[in-house]
Amino acid sequence: MRSRPRFRGPGGKVGTFSVDADSTGTGRGTWEPFIDTWNDRMGDLYPLPEFSASTVDGFQGTMRSVTLEDTAVNELWGSSPVSTRAVGTHEHDQIRLYVGLRGAVALRNPHDQGGDAYVSAGTYFLHHVVTENHFHTTPEIGTRIFIFPGDALRSLVAGKPRAGRATSPAAQILMAHTSMVQRTVSDLGPVGAHASRNALLELAKGLVLDHFDDREPAFTPALAQAAKDLADARLTDADLSPAAIAAHLHVSVRTLQRAFASLEESFSAYIRRRRLEEAATALTAPGSRLSVSEAAARWHFTDSSHFIRAFKRQYQATPAQFARRPA
Repeated sequence: MRSRPRFRGPGGKVGTFSVDADSTGTGRGTWEPFIDTWNDRMGDLYPLPEFSASTVDGFQGTMRSVTLEDTAVNELWGSSPVSTRAVGTHEHDQIRLYVGLRGAVALRNPHDQGGDAYVSAGTYFLHHVVTENHFHTTPEIGTRIFIFPGDALRSLVAGKPRAGRATSPAAQILMAHTSMVQRTVSDLGPVGAHASRNALLELAKGLVLDHFDDREPAFTPALAQAAKDLADARLTDADLSPAAIAAHLHVSVRTLQRAFASLEESFSAYIRRRRLEEAATALTAPGSRLSVSEAAARWHFTDSSHFIRAFKRQYQATPAQFARRPA
């Protein structure tokens, strides 16, 4: 598949561009257009290192970059290793945040680290980049790499690299906001893009300080999305509740409820709907022998009658009727 650039905004500084390599490993034909587009869009601000020949020729995966003015978020999912060959002599003044999603990235002796840094799944590493450093990844890799201008975070990070768990409340709010930006960037005008860029910077500061301002209206959508993401991962947990998720995110239940006030459903309603959706999928799966009572218990409805009533309200059919529908 070929690189798919999409640009909008003043000066072409807001948008997204991506590269996808299919499983046949047509790496050079897809990797190089991405690099060319990066150099055209961001190269003056953030020069790239030179990648190894094996990276270019054998690339298998996807790389997507979202740019918001002077800030970029790159997401890499690969089934081939990525490594640098030469890093050049450019002087940098930028802040980079690596968040591990799968596999690991090894950064060779980053500035002020005093040794190599390893970013594995579920962890993050944030540092001030003065000179480029070599890096390599495991063959199976998933990572988000944020690039921020030095002025935004230098005072908090210079000489003090930060590492931690990506499950911290501040990290989860940042990741939720990032996912929303990735989905909506093509529809953002200059004002929306500037606001999204500023929110990214503030949430990155919150990551450093291990705190975000839950009273800030700009963060409300990200808080709601983070709560949804946590709920989706815990739908079969008996203790899943607004109170449990609020505690996990270090906010009050009232703050969490406010985050959902402008949405079409409350957080409790979201949990109930998602549990019913998962139950419906399980009941209609090929070869499924899941009973109504088992489904009610798995997704923590009070009893079968309660489950059936809730299911019928959502699907206009009982679970048994729904399961008998033709595919």
